[in-house]
Amino acid sequence: MKYEAIIFDAGDTLLEHYPSQKQMYAERLKYLGFDIDEKSEENIAAAISKASNEQIAKEQSGAPRMSDADFEIMLDKTVLKCVKCVNADEKDESEYIKKLCHFPMPEQELRIIPGTPEVLKILKDMGFRLGVVSNHRIWLPAYLKEAGLSQFFETIVVSAIVGVEKPDIRIMQIALENLSLNASSCLYVGDHPFDVLCAKKAGIDCAWLTAPDNILPDSVPYKEDYRIQKLQDLLNIIYGENT
Repeated sequence: MKYEAIIFDAGDTLLEHYPSQKQMYAERLKYLGFDIDEKSEENIAAAISKASNEQIAKEQSGAPRMSDADFEIMLDKTVLKCVKCVNADEKDESEYIKKLCHFPMPEQELRIIPGTPEVLKILKDMGFRLGVVSNHRIWLPAYLKEAGLSQFFETIVVSAIVGVEKPDIRIMQIALENLSLNASSCLYVGDHPFDVLCAKKAGIDCAWLTAPDNILPDSVPYKEDYRIQKLQDLLNIIYGENT
């Protein structure tokens, strides 16, 4: 086999929040009276991703970390541009933002993405060593255990526990040390552009879980080795490497 181990991101790769960001922000726009269809939701998702990535890139370059409240306002302004004229009056935008203060974000529920346990079991049965490297909170290992997923992983490296986060390659190196493997023996699977950036900087091949037409931002001077639209597509890569 080309790879001895497969290492996964957690959020939006193995686990998903419900409602999703695009669903939450679509509901916020509906609250303001805008008609939101499926195409609009996809535009919202793309706009949120772009704005989030740009802010993360700024912070990684030394800009002050934006507060959660300011980040939420930034995203509200971002999605408003999906349904309003870009040159909309600032006063008009300010009124919308004020109204949204009375429409709080709902609590999100963390769920296992359908099909995830089945894919992990197949990979484990094939002899792959599996791990997790995630920018996540300290309770993630306990959640994975409660959800029945931790049984598949030899190592679970969480940023809130180890004190470094992607795209800092040290978080990948911790996983490699735990597995006693070289970077060339591993494949990383994640949904975020910084997953590609961190993995490739660390010398690890990367499968980017994303839509076919998504483009890596300028802040990621690498290209993914594989592109998949759902976790099950990973099996096609593995079977192809083994033929």
